[in-house]
Amino acid sequence: MTKTTFTIPDAVDRIKGLFLDVPGTQLSVEDASRLTGLEPDTCLVILTALEDANFLARVRRGLYVRRTDSPTI
Repeated sequence: MTKTTFTIPDAVDRIKGLFLDVPGTQLSVEDASRLTGLEPDTCLVILTALEDANFLARVRRGLYVRRTDSPTI
């Protein structure tokens, strides 16, 4: 699959949308990359930033979940 180029705000919105559209979503970096068309390194940076901003939490096996959906953080 060819990766697509996005602006940073668009890339952040795209990843946030994955978690906002479907409550309980749990994604790895690879899953986020595949679903958004972003490079894995870009996804990792954005997922980490969203974790630092308390929007996401990293749970078992390195999966990311929306903080409000996480039963145990």
